[in-house]
Amino acid sequence: MNGFNSTNGFQIPPTLISGLYAWYPLDGNTNDLSGNAHHGYSPGSFWPVTSGPSYSLSRSNLPNGTASFNGTDQFFASDFNPLCNEDFAIALWIFPHNATNNQIMGFQQGIGYNPGARLLLDATGHAEFSSFFSFWDNANLTVGTSSTVLSANVWTHITYVHSGATQQGTIWVNGVNVGVTSDSINSFDPGTGDPYVTGCVTGSAPFQWWAGTPLNIGYGYSNPRFFTGRMDDIWFFQGRQLSAGDISTLMSLP
Repeated sequence: MNGFNSTNGFQIPPTLISGLYAWYPLDGNTNDLSGNAHHGYSPGSFWPVTSGPSYSLSRSNLPNGTASFNGTDQFFASDFNPLCNEDFAIALWIFPHNATNNQIMGFQQGIGYNPGARLLLDATGHAEFSSFFSFWDNANLTVGTSSTVLSANVWTHITYVHSGATQQGTIWVNGVNVGVTSDSINSFDPGTGDPYVTGCVTGSAPFQWWAGTPLNIGYGYSNPRFFTGRMDDIWFFQGRQLSAGDISTLMSLP
């Protein structure tokens, strides 16, 4: 793969090709321009009906160069499905209209059901990456938040870099490492007496990270479930961690 052009004529730098799963420039559509054809789609089934995002001026004022989400019924899905025991990375630009309680993306089995990995802005405006073992008792809550507080209506670059070896990750805001994740629960369910599970557990039953469910972009687990604001240049990497230099390269791209 030697690089592929988006509708704005950009070519993927060679240093970003290894491990690249999907790249969504969001230039008027949710197509994957990585060359891997992991195009965005409407998840259907029991998920809310969506026409996908609308499109507006990009960070560089290019027409239809960024996706806009209305916070009500706009989102799309990707088949990107990383596991907690492998390296992966997520990077994107966001322009949140609300810097608190704003769901960016997340896995879950169904509406209101067990969530897997998710990325959001929390109640105090910090970028958060988290995963849950069980909706009912929040067992094995793996979570990390940024030390910085994000602002509404400002373009901000967010990256999450996950280590399969440690089964934890780092949160980067505007190219700076500002947070780490950790397993915050290691005890027993007071209702059942069952031990909480720590470490990496995956599968199709209620495990830490669900396998086989779509990653919904612009839709997350907690109410309000829909993202409000704009997103641009979403990159997914699987089997690879991103370095500070890689993140700097991503941020420098048009």
